[in-house]
Amino acid sequence: MTLARGCSMLTVVAIAACVAKEQPGASPETPPAGMAAQMVNATILTNGCRDLGMPAARQAERAMDQLIEGCATVPGGKAQFEATLQPGGRIEIAGVAGQPDVVPICILKHSLMHKVPLTKPCRLDVKIEQTSVSVVLDGGTG
Repeated sequence: MTLARGCSMLTVVAIAACVAKEQPGASPETPPAGMAAQMVNATILTNGCRDLGMPAARQAERAMDQLIEGCATVPGGKAQFEATLQPGGRIEIAGVAGQPDVVPICILKHSLMHKVPLTKPCRLDVKIEQTSVSVVLDGGTG
């Protein structure tokens, strides 16, 4: 059985500064230029933890959620790495073969510690991607 979970975080940046005045004859369905939000999606594969049982795999996944929850941007648009939860509470981060050996700063701002009770290491594959999405503000007052 393969366990996979994706989570999304949405950060809206500088919308008020990007609002454009409506042009005469412009279609009301056309979003103003420059209005966008950054979204960071994370996929965490807990395959390396499945032999520890579902409760431990879920706890490991939550530990990674906490590690990436502060990531509002990803330099270069995407990053992929391995995180190994060690017995005793330490988290080790390593690059993935074929990927740049870079980990976003938002990951490294944490203490790289976890509280999952483990008897052996648990490896997670993590992929985070940043995308830009158009934002359309409703002109209504409701």
